[in-house]
Amino acid sequence: MSPKKDVIQVEEDPERLRPIDADLQVPDCRKFKKHTGWEPQIPYEKTMEDLLNYWRQRVRRGEQFLTR
Repeated sequence: MSPKKDVIQVEEDPERLRPIDADLQVPDCRKFKKHTGWEPQIPYEKTMEDLLNYWRQRVRRGEQFLTR
């Protein structure tokens, strides 16, 4: 979704990885759907687009984030 996806480089910092972290999680909500009748109303792609746009706006406004 980035207009700069051709220049973005992803680098893994081994110092920040924890051996206990799960590297892949695939949720299965069939049991929940069966018992509640729930169905998603917002597509995953829309959720990711909204989240990306939220952070883009915060960065544009110069808001401070990721403070520790």
